[in-house]
Amino acid sequence: MKKLSLFVFLILIFIQDNLAANIKLKIIENINKIDTLKFNFSQFSFNIEEKGTCYLKRPYFLKCLYEDKKQKQLIINKRSLVIYHERYKKIYYYPLSRSYFLEILDKNKFSKIIMDGNLSSSEGIIQIKFFTKKKGNIIFYFDEYKFDLIGWVINDINNNSTNFKILNLNKNIKIEKKIFDIPAIN
Repeated sequence: MKKLSLFVFLILIFIQDNLAANIKLKIIENINKIDTLKFNFSQFSFNIEEKGTCYLKRPYFLKCLYEDKKQKQLIINKRSLVIYHERYKKIYYYPLSRSYFLEILDKNKFSKIIMDGNLSSSEGIIQIKFFTKKKGNIIFYFDEYKFDLIGWVINDINNNSTNFKILNLNKNIKIEKKIFDIPAIN
């Protein structure tokens, strides 16, 4: 009886692992079909909720326009990450290597995180959890039916948490590369 129970248990683990791998492959297949995205977002960090619109062009281009009085913009242009406050004409440079943006923007790196991450599913949402010592913990959320990225939660190495939700996703639309230019400040 014990041998039969162990055999059934091993078969169930094998089936579960195959199902998880299949879901991960469907997510990666969806990611690989996307070159550009436009979406609205809601971000909650440091007890502040911010909203806006983002434009993404693979690889390595992202611009998020925040709806705030500073007219804040997050711009990633290849290897540079800046926060630009248009109202005050101020630019702040940040190390891109300490964020997950490089992985999100690069299809191959994003696919690797998906494959290496721990998968779970609940209420129509797939979660992929991933951790590195340099960047902290990230949980990606995907729609269980369309396999679209719908957000993430990051707990960085300093234990700061950022919850980012993607809304009104538009795939493969025309986006001019010039919108990702970093403003020149005189």
